[in-house]
Order: sequence, then structure tokens, then C-alpha cells
Amino acid sequence: MRPMKNITTLTASLLIGTAALAGDVQPLMVQRGACLLDETFAGGLDTNKWKVAIGAWQVENGVLAGTERPSDHHAAVIKTPFTNITAVVQFSFMLKGDSGFHFSLNHPGGHNSRISVRANSVVMRKDLVKKDPRSYAPLLDEAGASLAPDKWHTMIVELNGAEMLARVDDALFLYGSHPGINREKSDFGLPVMGAAQFDNVKIWSATPSPDWPSEKEKLLARQASRPAIDRSGNPTEAFQVAEGKARDRLMKSDAKFVALVDARAAVQEAIAKAFPVVKRKGAKADAEKKRLASEDAKYKKLAADLRVAQKNERDYLFAQAPEVKKAWEAFAAANQAKAKGKAVAKK
Repeated sequence: MRPMKNITTLTASLLIGTAALAGDVQPLMVQRGACLLDETFAGGLDTNKWKVAIGAWQVENGVLAGTERPSDHHAAVIKTPFTNITAVVQFSFMLKGDSGFHFSLNHPGGHNSRISVRANSVVMRKDLVKKDPRSYAPLLDEAGASLAPDKWHTMIVELNGAEMLARVDDALFLYGSHPGINREKSDFGLPVMGAAQFDNVKIWSATPSPDWPSEKEKLLARQASRPAIDRSGNPTEAFQVAEGKARDRLMKSDAKFVALVDARAAVQEAIAKAFPVVKRKGAKADAEKKRLASEDAKYKKLAADLRVAQKNERDYLFAQAPEVKKAWEAFAAANQAKAKGKAVAKK
């Protein structure tokens, strides 16, 4: 059964871990102001508010349903305008089977940050800046979860400048901060991997809460004692997370690593400037890159310089973070085993 429509707002401040009425969770970091969006989908999909970017989206019985289409080779995505730096977003969601989705914040020209939701985990990241080869996507927080599919859950996301706080069912929480979050947004999207449903989407303007410093102290203590997510069964994700954490730490504290990243990025920028085709995709672009690799001396020199710069950066990262090297070896071994299995199957 999905959450009731137009539920009365709670009047008492709810602490994390306290059960909340379906469809409403009180913010902790900010205080809600004017309601900017109150979408129940009772009247169908309002295309003045929602833009389907890709995938199959429809409203059924007052519920927004999104389904990824295999032929798209991309998550199903729907977006709605969102321009606030300090705000509250709240919505209900239901995962269908082994599915997941992102709560994705975007700014003009690119992705800003996201919260990735699956049945067994919830992860908060600052998105990388695709046009900047020095950029990376730091993991801000993560938590193991046990979100039953085919059951309604409530998510609340609070934004206050560079800070982001998210909670699911007023029990599970994520908190992170990054200066890149503190910029005007253009919209938020709901990319869906598989199938998911959404309802009761609300956006409020907000102001900082005077109680946040004390609440933040409690959350940080809980965050520090939280067990790591077990990714032993997913070597790809285990490597990506380990590499991301180590990269973030070194970029903030290790001048030599920053210099190696800058050197690698400089070669990438030089190749892109001299040969713009490297940033293009498609069969025609691939053919041209293949031709350059075999015929153009300047391209071959820059490509060789890039391989050296990438190796220098990787070797230093592995030396400073042995856990990343271990995760890489497990990832590579899993890929080799998969390739071997496919080769055997073809015989």
C-alpha cells in the first residue's frame, strides 16, 4: 500500500531512528519554508513540471513509474526544475525487484551530486566535472541498507550550501560536504536502473536550523562508528570505491600525487586540443582515432606520453594505498575469469 496523500505535517521534531508517519519526515539541518512543489501525480504526468529524458515513464493510479529500456543502454531518466542551494526535497519510492535509482542534482551543463539507492546500499557522491581531466567523483558517505522491494520508503534530502543530508525512512542517513555542491542548480533527476515508482514529491525552500550543530555532532559520531559495506562479492565496485577514497585523500593531502595528476591531465588536454576527435564517439570517430594511432607521429607521441603519465599516477597511488592495489588485482582477476568463461562457452 502506498503512502496516503496530503498527510498532515508532523508538529514535533523527529529524531533519527524514530518512526515517522508515512510520507513525512522532519528536516534536521534546515527549517522548511515555502513549498515550491507538491506533486502527487493525481492528475497524471504534468509535462510542464516533468521532462522525460530517456526510458519509459508513465503515471499509473497516481504513481509515477519509471522503467529502463535495454535498447537505450542508459538508465531511465526524468527531471524537474530545481534551483535552490538551501532546500528540502522529499519523496516516496518503491524499488521493483533488483533495481536502483539515483537522486541526481544537476547544474547548467552537467551533473553536480547524487545519492544512489539500491536495496542493500545508499551512497552519496559529488559528481566529477567531465570537462576537467583533473576532476574525480569523491564518495561523501555510504551506508548498508535493507530496503525491501515492492514496499514504499520515504527519502528526505536537505541541502544547505556545501552540505547535504539524506535520510531514508527516518532511520538510515548519509551526510557529506563538498564546496562543489554549493552552486546554483538547474534540476534534479531520477535515473532508474531497472524499475522503480515514485510519489508525493515535495520541494521546500529552507533556512539553516539553529539546532543543526548539535544534531550534526550526533550524526558524525554515528557515521564514524558505521561498519563498511561488504563488497567482497562485487570486485568492480570494491575497486571503484577503494580507488575513489584513496584518490580523494591524496588529492587533499599529497602534493606529489597532485603534481602527477596535473601532469597526466596536461597531456590529456594537449591531445584534446591537437586532436578534437579524441572526445568524440561513434564508428567514424573510432576509425579516425585508429588511423591517427597508426599514421600520425604527433598523436603517437602524445599517446605514449599519456600512457607514461597514467602509469606514474597509478603506481604512486598503489604505493600510497596498498588496499587499492589489492582491490585492483581482484578486479582484474575477476575480469580475466569472466573472459575465460566466455571463451570456453563459445567453443
